[in-house]
Amino acid sequence: MKIRIAPETGLVMDPLTSVISKEKNTAPNRSMMVLIKKLDETERIVDGLTDSLTGDKPLYSSWRGREKTSVGAGLVTNFFYGLIVGLLLSGAFLLLLSVLYGGI
Repeated sequence: MKIRIAPETGLVMDPLTSVISKEKNTAPNRSMMVLIKKLDETERIVDGLTDSLTGDKPLYSSWRGREKTSVGAGLVTNFFYGLIVGLLLSGAFLLLLSVLYGGI
């Protein structure tokens, strides 16, 4: 495996020996093809994880049409949390009124 350090000049570096040399125009050997396929799969998985951080991009290995699912779930969750907090605050306000004024 070689790293291209200057593609316009054709220079590559071997990371094991740190030797910089001219790039040869040969195809990668067959043992590297398995590694390249695994790297491509890993890149797709990483892209899927990155896309899962936003609510509007399609998720990797998910069903079609689920791009806005996390946005909808967030809206429903926020609605119920807001409802619960609102009920608790209104209950506390009514309790405060009953203590201060002896009833409503």
